[in-house]
Amino acid sequence: GCYKVVSVFGSLPHLIKMRFLFFASLLTTVSVTCFSLSSRRELFSQVGFAAIAAATFPLPASAGTVPKTGAKAPSFELPNSRGQGSTSLGSLTKDGKWTVLYFYPGAFTSGCTLEARSFQSDIAKYRNLNSQIVGVSVDPVEKNAKFCSAEGLDFYMLSDQAGLISKAYGSAVSIPGFGTFSNRQTYIIDPKGNLRWVFTDVESHIPRHSQEVLEKLNELKGTA
Repeated sequence: GCYKVVSVFGSLPHLIKMRFLFFASLLTTVSVTCFSLSSRRELFSQVGFAAIAAATFPLPASAGTVPKTGAKAPSFELPNSRGQGSTSLGSLTKDGKWTVLYFYPGAFTSGCTLEARSFQSDIAKYRNLNSQIVGVSVDPVEKNAKFCSAEGLDFYMLSDQAGLISKAYGSAVSIPGFGTFSNRQTYIIDPKGNLRWVFTDVESHIPRHSQEVLEKLNELKGTA
């Protein structure tokens, strides 16, 4: 990437945040001509998409039109981080498992790392509920693979580089000069491929999000 920036944004005083965001806004305009789109997206990811967006450019609870629960989840087929070709919604549901499909802005950022670690620490609980965890971002396959390896994750990520699946799930956020990212949202899909629940306000409570998903899974399975 262009820069390596450690995001401590959330703990900074308000004035410093404003100066940081002013700098980020300059990068948005200046880098349009100075960097390639891939380099700009990498830079924005390193700076901390979630921190910037949540702090001063609040995203709506839903970044787009979220599909209705109770209906079929939008179909997809995306390359996975295990280097095993593509993964489709059908391949995830064919074994009768529930799927926790979570969208995240960018691998290796602080919020996304914390979220992945929380899911990993609860992986046995998800398996006991006959469910699986799958992440989705606009990151390339290679970056997602490195992320999974670095964090020792027992689940994999899907690469939605065009942002089309993120848009279909109402999770796409477009940043001028940087392209489309996935907003942090989580979807529970039942073994029949039906969308049963959507978590749209994940950013504000990442540390407890996995526990919330487990509780909702237990609830949904009890009424299935």
